[in-house]
Amino acid sequence: MIPVHRFRKSYRELGLVGVLGLLMLVMGFFSPNYSFWDAENLLGLPRHLAEKGIIACGMTLIIMTGGIDLSVGSLLGLAGIALGYTWLSWGLLPGVGMALLAGSVGGLINGLLITRWALPPLVVTLATMALYRGVAMIISRAQPVSNFPESFGWWGQGHLGPLPVQFFVWVLTVVLFVLIVERTTVGRYSTAIGDNERAARFAALPVTRIKLWLYSASGLLCAVGAILYTSRVSTAKADAGLGWELEIITAVILGGTQITGGRRNGLTLMGMKEEWQFMMAGIILVGTAIANERMVERAAIR
Repeated sequence: MIPVHRFRKSYRELGLVGVLGLLMLVMGFFSPNYSFWDAENLLGLPRHLAEKGIIACGMTLIIMTGGIDLSVGSLLGLAGIALGYTWLSWGLLPGVGMALLAGSVGGLINGLLITRWALPPLVVTLATMALYRGVAMIISRAQPVSNFPESFGWWGQGHLGPLPVQFFVWVLTVVLFVLIVERTTVGRYSTAIGDNERAARFAALPVTRIKLWLYSASGLLCAVGAILYTSRVSTAKADAGLGWELEIITAVILGGTQITGGRRNGLTLMGMKEEWQFMMAGIILVGTAIANERMVERAAIR
């Protein structure tokens, strides 16, 4: 006899895999000469998806608590600028450290505003989305930093076998966060907070501490994404990560960043303009969220 909660989880996951398979079939069929399915294209996808996939890991835990973080793209841009300008003054290693610090502090500020002043996460992170982007613009005066050392480019442009280096960083991050969700109190507390935060507080769970940790971890992952992104494009720029929020949230809702990348890559190969791609992103997000809820309801009935 399969436990009900496991049946619900398996039913939902199979549904999401079906959505992924359907999207890949559609994108492959409509791309010129079925280029979406080319081995070169599929092996290249992780290079462009890794940063978003890493950030989506932190976003997953935040959404599990009933929160949201709309500042991730701006925080990535700020961390990249912190990396670039610190590198110019003190070297690459301090630059990497400054990027990690900037990301963590930015995430911590989000968490403090949400927990200490009981402000809605949507409002807080919408405000800090503009704040962090503005700070990055002011520091850089909208001027990019480039000409990084060749060795630094290995993290964003190198390969280990047929796969890009950042793919392995992504996999390690995913494994770490799966262990956190499945095997630690942080994962269990996050689920409890998302189910009923008031009940979690009555049960003496450390709600404030967990939220602070999660938002700080999200900021740290934004910094990791910024390091990989800067290495990949060999440039630190204040507008990096612009518009990534929707894609990352879509990835979390769909259950995996692969679907996000397949969608945008496939639409690009189909020759669809960027403004239409954003519209399709919203349609796919809403449609999948509705389908997801229906699958959960049906699983509960069964």
